[in-house]
Amino acid sequence: MPTKAGERLKFETGTAEVVVTKGGDGAIEFDPSGAGALQVGKRYTDEASGIEVLVTKPGAGALKVNGAEMAQVQPKQTKSAD
Repeated sequence: MPTKAGERLKFETGTAEVVVTKGGDGAIEFDPSGAGALQVGKRYTDEASGIEVLVTKPGAGALKVNGAEMAQVQPKQTKSAD
């Protein structure tokens, strides 16, 4: 099932909520037994499907796409203005 940009997802198995920022071919699931915690404002991506989401409500657990755990996107480093 394709995921579209702009979709807001609430999960029945946890308190987390996300907004899809980049769509792709795959279904996003929330695993409350997963390690870690989702923090507001953090982005998560799945390279295989191209899906990216932004967390709008925190929750303990992990996001998955087609059974694979999504990775947190690290901020881009900018050059310092020394």
